[in-house]
Amino acid sequence: MNEIQELNISRLEDNRQISYFSLTAGGTLLALKLRDRFGGTAHLPRCHSMGCPRCDSFDSIAEALPERFRAGETLVCVMAAGIAFRVLAPHLDSKQSDPAVIVVDEDGRYAVPLLGGHAAGANRFAREIADFLDGDAVITTASDVQGLTAPDEAARQLGLVISDPVALRRVTALLVDGKPVCIESREDPRIDGYGWLPPGGDSSGYAGRLLITHEKKNGSGAIPTACLIPRVVVVGIGCRRGTPVAEISQAIETVCEKHGMDRRAIARVASIDIKQDENGLIEAAAALDADIVFFTAAELAALDRPGNSFVAETVGTPAVCEPAALLAAGENAMLVSGKETIGRVTVALAVESDDFRQVEPVPLASVTAHTQTTAHDSTFADDDARSNRQNQVPGRVLVVGTGAGTAPLLTAAAAAALGEAEIIMGYRTYIEQVRPLFPDKEYITGSMGAEIDRCREALRLAAEGRTVALVSSGDPGVYGMAGPLLELAGEAPVTVVPGVTAAQIAAARLGAPLMNDFITLSLSDLLTPREEVLRRARLAAASDLVICLYNPTSKKRRALYEEVRGLIAAERPADTPVGWVREAGGASETSGVIRLDELPARQIDMRTIIIIGNSRTAIFNGRMVTARGYEGKRMIKAETSDQ
Repeated sequence: MNEIQELNISRLEDNRQISYFSLTAGGTLLALKLRDRFGGTAHLPRCHSMGCPRCDSFDSIAEALPERFRAGETLVCVMAAGIAFRVLAPHLDSKQSDPAVIVVDEDGRYAVPLLGGHAAGANRFAREIADFLDGDAVITTASDVQGLTAPDEAARQLGLVISDPVALRRVTALLVDGKPVCIESREDPRIDGYGWLPPGGDSSGYAGRLLITHEKKNGSGAIPTACLIPRVVVVGIGCRRGTPVAEISQAIETVCEKHGMDRRAIARVASIDIKQDENGLIEAAAALDADIVFFTAAELAALDRPGNSFVAETVGTPAVCEPAALLAAGENAMLVSGKETIGRVTVALAVESDDFRQVEPVPLASVTAHTQTTAHDSTFADDDARSNRQNQVPGRVLVVGTGAGTAPLLTAAAAAALGEAEIIMGYRTYIEQVRPLFPDKEYITGSMGAEIDRCREALRLAAEGRTVALVSSGDPGVYGMAGPLLELAGEAPVTVVPGVTAAQIAAARLGAPLMNDFITLSLSDLLTPREEVLRRARLAAASDLVICLYNPTSKKRRALYEEVRGLIAAERPADTPVGWVREAGGASETSGVIRLDELPARQIDMRTIIIIGNSRTAIFNGRMVTARGYEGKRMIKAETSDQ
């Protein structure tokens, strides 16, 4: 009865921090509502901050708003559009670099992307906000109005670098004018509004094209062309001790130029581990906005690349730059440039793939086992996840309770955990519930009975640096996945994220039957022997505790339910209140309150929760209530005062 679901927490695709600003009391309430839904920080006027621990207060919107804008955060402004524009106007740079700014009115009727519609994902986020508030997104960009995917939006969706914004605007204009535009790449990216050509295909039927390539192109050709760059190039580096960053950077630039590679396609810089403290090398990687990885001499020597004896005697391997580039690029690497010596620097170039899908270095086991470190601090969650894998920062498993499998009953903590996860794993039925809410996640599904295999796979992926959400419906610690996972985890980092149990949901539908002590009992004998289930049922029936039955019957298991039903009927009066809820919290939920002697032998299945009252349970206006004892306490106080 226990495993998964989710709520779509927006992080935009670049996962920037989100800041919400308001100026009035009404705007404050909406800003807090959006923050709780999408994550981030609410920035409120000091008079409205109310001491909220997750809020930042400000005295001047003219100072606070530009500060977050300059930090590159996504801004959601619950205020008049004119105020936001006047405050931010002096700080605007370009449409490619400005962060997303969305204006929302206090009533939540309209979400208007003011800046960063495509490049920063404001249009998409505005639609998500409007959907959440049951309002309208006011999109004014021409391509969106026509139902087209703008070229800069296509680049953002595919994770590609725009080579020349001016060339991109020319292609955008063609698209908006209704002219046919194609994407030229090894595989069809399935972006609406574009045709597709394989490399070098016949473009005569198109007015413009988007060319996806790591090679250096000037955008010229028979038709207007904008180049989009996948980050798939790896540069292997060897250098003398103390070589300055300028010399290393110039060597990389020279080799890239010679072989027609665009240096913006460089995703990684790789070298030998004794260079981990080489400042020039680290700074060169940072200047390229690239990760940096290091390998041991033994790992480099194992590739048996040509080198020289002096290098072998000095560092323990005859070659550095070529094997480093190949190892960092992975199993399918192609060596574009063998070792080239420029002054005190040796350089080699490798390409993993120029497939548009390979927009970040592939995390292969042969790479992630090595000693690695990043060249820069990333502000984006996607970059953080990639860096974790490359730098051997341990991953972790989040075992997440998803309640009833519906968004309204998903806790904020569970939603945040699912939003953080790179991979979501679970029983296939529940995966299909969560997939529409997190369409861009990686999913691993399994069948009922394969829970241990899923736990092992989740721990294996975490050991590779991945963040995995292993999902359970209800609460993962109540008939869920937390137990078996923790039994196998050892010292692996595991976080249990609670959820709303089926018993809690059912109790709320029925009234308040769990107001005093109660017991939950699963009638499944798959993991608990039948005789043990019956023994516990006898004790529960005699205890006068409210009993909550999970998994009462299945197609193959009805006799056990009948026997337990008889045990309880023998101990409790026929008019004992009983409530049942089928598919608690789901779209097809049904429920009823009856007497114990009316509890049906049929029409009960695995998706039904049954709550059997005790001697203090009564029915009030069709609702079950178990007395807590408050009335008796008040009566005792009254009698004492009379004396």
